[in-house]
Amino acid sequence: MKKRCLLLLSALVCLLSFVACGTTTEEKYGDYTSAQIESAMESQVTSLEGLSSEELAQYVAVYEAQAEQSDEEGISLYVDVYKTWSECRPEAGDFVAFSDFDISKSGKTVTATLDIDYSKRDMQLVYVFNANSMELTAVNTQLVYSLGETMAKAGLNTITGIAIVFAILILLSLLIYCFRFVSLFENKVKKTKVENVKTPVAQVSETVVEETDETELIAVIAAAIAASTGTSTDDFVVRSIKRRY
Repeated sequence: MKKRCLLLLSALVCLLSFVACGTTTEEKYGDYTSAQIESAMESQVTSLEGLSSEELAQYVAVYEAQAEQSDEEGISLYVDVYKTWSECRPEAGDFVAFSDFDISKSGKTVTATLDIDYSKRDMQLVYVFNANSMELTAVNTQLVYSLGETMAKAGLNTITGIAIVFAILILLSLLIYCFRFVSLFENKVKKTKVENVKTPVAQVSETVVEETDETELIAVIAAAIAASTGTSTDDFVVRSIKRRY
């Protein structure tokens, strides 16, 4: 498996390192012409087309494991090559032909895009180079969607986002509405506590009133007895009163 992988990327290095003899008017990027870069990318696709889905999965697993143990940038490129290709390739169908090639420079990067025609859905292989050293910094494979499909995806994403926002707003409204029940429960608890405090006070008040009434009645009876017997209230004591109804 390692030998096949080395052959795969060695083909890219050999093609990019080849410099044609003689003069040419073709635009160059570092030491390479656009034709050489295009040829290298086509060779990359041809090598990938020769791998089965099981082999691609093995390469992805191997290089992801190596990437976790090493900080080398080259290993992450291997992961990008095999992983993005294995994700997109099943939806493309049968290989038809190589299509358009485009290369452009923007700032410190050079981006090369190779269009590949397939029976179900076209694909693109994208290389990103450092403009100064022409070192390969990123590799990506992506499916080509029509304008209608892109708009449909954008619309679906918009609807999904709006639905999530409204769902959260409804949830927040329900939570705020539930706060009123919490307030009612707290008020009920406070009311119960107040009633429990007032009840003993009321009982004590009634007892005091009863005792006050009894004392007044004793004083009145004692005064009546003293008046009728011609004695003083100091000469006798009223110990109990029996009521008859």
